[in-house]
Amino acid sequence: MWNPKIIDTDKVLYIAIADAIERDIRLGILKQNEKMPPQRSLAKTIGVNLTTITRAYKEAEKRGLITGTIGRGTYVSDDKKDRILPEILGSEDEIIELGLVGSIKIEGYDLSKQLKAVAKGHVLDSLLDYVPSQGIRRHREVAAGWIKQYGLNADCEHIVICAGAMHAINCCLLGLFDPGDRIAVDMLTFTGFKNAAQLNRMKLEPIVMDSEGMVPEHLEEQCKKHQIKGIYLMPNLQNPTATEMSKKRKREIADIILKYGLILIEDDIYNFMNVTNKTALSTLVPDNGVYICSISKSLFPGLRIAFASVPQRFLYKFNQAVTNTVWMAPTISSELVTQFIESGTAAEMINQKKLVIENRIQLAKTVLRDYSFQAIEGSPFLWLNLPEGWNCAEFENTALMNHVRVISAYKFYVGTQLPPNAVRVSLGSVENDEQMQKGLHILLRILKQYPILASSFLI
Repeated sequence: MWNPKIIDTDKVLYIAIADAIERDIRLGILKQNEKMPPQRSLAKTIGVNLTTITRAYKEAEKRGLITGTIGRGTYVSDDKKDRILPEILGSEDEIIELGLVGSIKIEGYDLSKQLKAVAKGHVLDSLLDYVPSQGIRRHREVAAGWIKQYGLNADCEHIVICAGAMHAINCCLLGLFDPGDRIAVDMLTFTGFKNAAQLNRMKLEPIVMDSEGMVPEHLEEQCKKHQIKGIYLMPNLQNPTATEMSKKRKREIADIILKYGLILIEDDIYNFMNVTNKTALSTLVPDNGVYICSISKSLFPGLRIAFASVPQRFLYKFNQAVTNTVWMAPTISSELVTQFIESGTAAEMINQKKLVIENRIQLAKTVLRDYSFQAIEGSPFLWLNLPEGWNCAEFENTALMNHVRVISAYKFYVGTQLPPNAVRVSLGSVENDEQMQKGLHILLRILKQYPILASSFLI
């Protein structure tokens, strides 16, 4: 029988109970068509009067969360019921991808020169055998030089070549943590890290966020309350909220990391878009931070290469995790990345990608000018705050039914409360600006039509 573990006592009680019903439906605790507890039983369980539960059920029913039938009881609504939707696109139209934050596509680069160079004689032969798990020294030397632009003075002895950022993250979890360890994360955090933590049986402690990301006071409060071993952050461009930490905030977080001896996993996959006056948080905690720099967004995700800067005290265990997972990152891909960097092609491609994103951010500001969203300079995605009345999961579903994919806050949320009503809108995965504009205008039309269609299809 359902029992709400947490109720927001700052709200009117019947509203708080209805919110708890909605929260647990979204989290999958309450399933479609599941029978709800009888009102008298739930009143006794929670310790409130029957009238409060009756009002809570009526509120939940008004939201479309539950349905009650005399003689049968109350059940969680079937979310698959047909809804009347605005006819914006025809059924033959393809999905406009504003969900996945892919690698921005640019034209005009002939990569055959690098491929031919790799295929020549002894270069290719040297890449076809086993190499040390840490990676080929030349590749690590170039990687060390590359990440210096992020303010990190790493030497090649502490660089590890990984098979993408997710591989580096999993090597951190496998090598530096034990099952059951607690890791502090933003309450809205990268879905890949959530999945990796679950796979490695880690416990995530959600930390309250503000306009700069993680709030130091709440982090310290949780460190005092729980035995937290690590912390995962994206300080320079947080996914999904598109916020960035100030230098002051980084220092405050760094002080807590040092005070409580936390292991920092710093994911800096998007910093290449805007490195002006931005430094890695790891520079403030050099013996505590594993810094991860992937080339998936800056160059090509298909190459599956990331650079990890690992402190000496973690290096052996991290390298063992590489050995135990893939033995070594793909050497041919690593050579290609090295040549892209050495030839200047990588820097040229990044400059082109910056221009594309700058134009698309301006486009989004124009189309969505009447709505609130967050997108710092160089961000390949924006965080769209939905108007009052919208539920973020319902907005995601409605957009998808109209052939536009966005990602709701539920996918990123860690915790037991309801997430904010917001969605992440990607600016980087569409083929061109025309498709971007089309997708944004569809979202705009859905937002504008909400007051008219609310009684027909929204909950």
